[in-house]
Amino acid sequence: MYGKKAFVLLKGMKHAIQKRLLIILFSVLVLLSLIPNAFLRETPLQFSITILLFFGYIFLYWVPKKNWKPVSFGIAAILLGTVSLLKGMLSGGESYGLMFPLAVFIGYYIIGRHSIIYAAVFGLLSTLHLLFDRNIMITHLVPFVLTYIGCFIGARGYRLQEIAYETNQQHLHELQHAHAELQEAHHQLQDAAVHTMQVAVLEERTRIARDIHDALGHSLTSLIVQLHALKYMLQDGPPQAKEAVQNMLTVAKQSLEEIRSSVHTLVIDKDSLGITPLRALLSQVEKHTGLQVEMVADDAEIPLTQEIAITFYRILQEAVTNTLRHSDATWFCVSVFKEQDAIKLIIQDNGKITKESSFTPGFGLTGMTERVQSLRGTLSYFIREPHGFQIEVTIPID
Repeated sequence: MYGKKAFVLLKGMKHAIQKRLLIILFSVLVLLSLIPNAFLRETPLQFSITILLFFGYIFLYWVPKKNWKPVSFGIAAILLGTVSLLKGMLSGGESYGLMFPLAVFIGYYIIGRHSIIYAAVFGLLSTLHLLFDRNIMITHLVPFVLTYIGCFIGARGYRLQEIAYETNQQHLHELQHAHAELQEAHHQLQDAAVHTMQVAVLEERTRIARDIHDALGHSLTSLIVQLHALKYMLQDGPPQAKEAVQNMLTVAKQSLEEIRSSVHTLVIDKDSLGITPLRALLSQVEKHTGLQVEMVADDAEIPLTQEIAITFYRILQEAVTNTLRHSDATWFCVSVFKEQDAIKLIIQDNGKITKESSFTPGFGLTGMTERVQSLRGTLSYFIREPHGFQIEVTIPID
């Protein structure tokens, strides 16, 4: 994790340095093209001002601007522009070349409408002064204006490109964060699904155990009590009758112990899922809706892995929801059986949909298919004759 953070940090530093170097390199080229003429034509004081402006631009481009306020850029632009204008007025037309790096500075660092205002004001003042300068020809004025505008637009475009890049990076970070949250929610949902099925299994087994204990256990207890009474009644009777009663009493006691052991096992066994969650879900559906539910299985407790059990449970939930919402069905049937090296799930209903009906698979069926494919299985569906819908799922057993 620390290595990844360091890589991201280095990448960001590299990008920041590249941004500055491009702007600095462009400005240095502009300024260096002006310095030789300034050295030959200007007085030492004027040339010193040119050098100071040169290093002033380099300093402003290089210093980080994170702690700068927007007004600071405006003040810097006004100072640089004023000094450049005054120097141009005193030194002549060629000194106005220092307005080009000013256009770059304004276009890159000043955001919003203020950049256009600053650039227009200084560009207009420079152009007006050059226009009334008798030593400057109109053929020289046009290239100056075009170059000034080009420097501003180029720097402005480069700045907008950087803003777009930073916005994209921010959106990418937000998407990655949202993706991580979705993954966490998915894991929590999977855990909740397992817990829900385990609760359903325990509830169903508890119900079965209670029914066995209350019905069959009570009956066997009553039978044992009556056999004890019959044993005392036959104390003076034939030995064969007494022996037969004793044998029946022994068998009844053994049967009661086996039932108690089975009930105890049903209640405490929390590991095996099987198809009990499917039975429990269908039992709740039949209890709370008017749907006639039927379940067919070639084995009362088909062993299912946790992944297959979750997938079948979710598919059955979605199928029940679709049937209740869209089909107006009165009958719903679920079949689970082994087929060679695979487990097959078939879901049928007698809904109103027919082959003449317009049918478009929705998000539910797409989600079912993705779940099954993640287990290397297959899912198919079709409209039954004369009406109704059927889903067939086949998942291989490793």
